[in-house]
Amino acid sequence: MSGRLAEFTERDCKVLGISTDSLDSHDLWVATPRTQGGLGGLSFPLASDERGEICEAYGVFIPRRHLALRGLFIIDPNGVVQYQLTHNLNVGRSTEEVLRVLDALQTGGLCPGEWTAGQENLDPVRTLGPDSLLGPYRIESILGTGSFGTVFRAWDTTLERRVALKVLSAQAIPEQSQPCATATRAAAVLAEARAAAGLNHPNICIVHSVDPGELAPMIVMEYVDGKALESLLEGERLSPEAAVSYARQIALGMAEAHRQGVVHGDLKPANIMVTSAGFIKIMDFGLARRQTSENGQSGSANGDGPQGMSGTPSYMAPEQVRGLPASAMTDVYSLGLVLYEMATGKRAVKEGNFLETLRQIEQMDGELLARDAAEPFATILRQTLVRHPPEQRLSMNQIVEILAS
Repeated sequence: MSGRLAEFTERDCKVLGISTDSLDSHDLWVATPRTQGGLGGLSFPLASDERGEICEAYGVFIPRRHLALRGLFIIDPNGVVQYQLTHNLNVGRSTEEVLRVLDALQTGGLCPGEWTAGQENLDPVRTLGPDSLLGPYRIESILGTGSFGTVFRAWDTTLERRVALKVLSAQAIPEQSQPCATATRAAAVLAEARAAAGLNHPNICIVHSVDPGELAPMIVMEYVDGKALESLLEGERLSPEAAVSYARQIALGMAEAHRQGVVHGDLKPANIMVTSAGFIKIMDFGLARRQTSENGQSGSANGDGPQGMSGTPSYMAPEQVRGLPASAMTDVYSLGLVLYEMATGKRAVKEGNFLETLRQIEQMDGELLARDAAEPFATILRQTLVRHPPEQRLSMNQIVEILAS
């Protein structure tokens, strides 16, 4: 290990040796050439634990012989032991194997037994199929797959009910040099789901639970049997009655979320389900945040400074494009874009390359778009698609009142 210390340094890993020998004994071993059975120098610190206290704490000390077995411990920056190995003094430790394990831990993913650097991690989600069991949930079918995870229709064998199970994929977790990267990112995703878990409204998909999971982090949600509004808008144009009904239900659900200080952050037709009976369910508060203000109109749990762009570009508010956090007024702007599409059958922001999409957002003219729509949508579009300042936009409650009149 001393001869290959540079390889540990490249992996941002420090090496420390500990033995029960005395400092004098260490000095002698280090000074003695290898040709004479010594170490011939050492590139990392070697600590003396003459009383065996450290070795005993790590479970490698034999008190009656005042001797430490060969132990190896890889410890992450948080002080958590991620890998340990103890064996007989007659067997040396393989530096190659230690480096392999270190590389595997630093991918932050699931590695098979024969994994070597450069190979892909295992994605446990790919192994799930019909009749697979994930905790108490029996998988029935796949409802959808994206870059962030896979949604399954599943049967809760404990409570005997059908649920939608969103299992986060390994690809959703960016690789970092820290062994705890997966846990950190997964915790952030689950925290976002917990922000929506307290919402209980007929037009919001209920989040039953969030679970770190033994196989992968997962979100357990109400199962909604219906079609995404996105798919309905790709077919025949909505009738005026259906458009008003859907719009009012969406606004009602979002008004309740905002009342509880929760913003959606990614409101779009793909995240709005329509049942066969015409009921709306707002799905996937994947970018949800609890706001710090009591009235839910501004502010974010992450602060008011630039946070980096988040959301779906075609349904972003101008402030999101500038990297500001999502707010209740951001949701209002996104709803305005959705309502325009429902009222006219056309997208307010046409699909194109990313820069072209951003240009369209920055040049959005609510007054101009309102001319394409009939009432009551024309009035709503004028007062929701306000680029700046966001505070001049209608609230969700005001949108509900206009649609009800």
